Amino acid sequence: MMNDGSRTMHGGQKILDPLTEWKSKKQENKMAGQRPTDEFNAGGPMRLGLFALLTICGFLIFALTMTFVPVLPTWVNYGARAGFLVVFGALWRVARDGHMLSRFRPVFFAYFTAVFGSSLGFFLADPGLKFLGLTTQTPMGVAVARFLQSSLIVIGILAVAKLCGEDFASLYIRKGRLLLGLGVGLIAAAGCLILTLLQPAVRALGTARLISWAPWILLFSVSGAFMEELLFRGLFLGRYEPLIGKWLSLLSTALVFTLAHMQITYAPNGLWKFLFVLFGFSIAWGWLMQKTESLWGSVLFHAGADFLIILPVFISFGAV
Repeated sequence: MMNDGSRTMHGGQKILDPLTEWKSKKQENKMAGQRPTDEFNAGGPMRLGLFALLTICGFLIFALTMTFVPVLPTWVNYGARAGFLVVFGALWRVARDGHMLSRFRPVFFAYFTAVFGSSLGFFLADPGLKFLGLTTQTPMGVAVARFLQSSLIVIGILAVAKLCGEDFASLYIRKGRLLLGLGVGLIAAAGCLILTLLQPAVRALGTARLISWAPWILLFSVSGAFMEELLFRGLFLGRYEPLIGKWLSLLSTALVFTLAHMQITYAPNGLWKFLFVLFGFSIAWGWLMQKTESLWGSVLFHAGADFLIILPVFISFGAV
């Protein structure tokens, strides 16, 4: 992988990934004193319509492959996955240069890859947990289950990207403004950790119990944060931006991520309050990723926010 977000074809021709290409074009327009020429960025109604379409598509993909899977009939679950893979795989295949849908090719790739990665996690994580003789009724079991699911999803995303010739930099797996990202991420994670430790139920656990849980807390939080930042933002932000711009891309991914958590059962203060707070976090994580042009700061911030969730989950599962 090249550090400048490009790859070289035979004959020395350099091909940019979607994120780098879009930023390069914007910089060229800025230097020339021009506004972006993208037709979708030029028209407000067209841009808003496309924003709504992309947001609905993203929501449906995650709703049918992740969020509502526990309550869906098996045939709907399997059929949705197969249908998404066939449709978006075919669209990605045909939408080459010169085709009327060519500008959407990066988005088709993102949808296909998201479904493929999430399906790997869905089908293989539970058998892996059973093979290890673990259940989700202990801190170790919860953390390992999260790690297995996250690892499978990440492996699926990276494998598809590699096979399709996509540079990992287009997924925000790049250095970017590393010091800024790490600095903001670590400070935010530390703040979340302090808030976690101030919760009455957590304070009642005692230092010894918290220390014994520390490896499982870190495994759950870090693996889950990396997976979700890659799956919900790294895949989409750079591919939406050329179509609907920076801020609508941020808003779309934040809405989809928030709505994907509609079925959670670990919100003691109420689901809607949880979703409202989560939406705010989602905006912050996406903004940080865009600002630093990398996912590392967002992963640290996200992992810290997961501290607020995982300890109450451990306690609620009777792990005390």
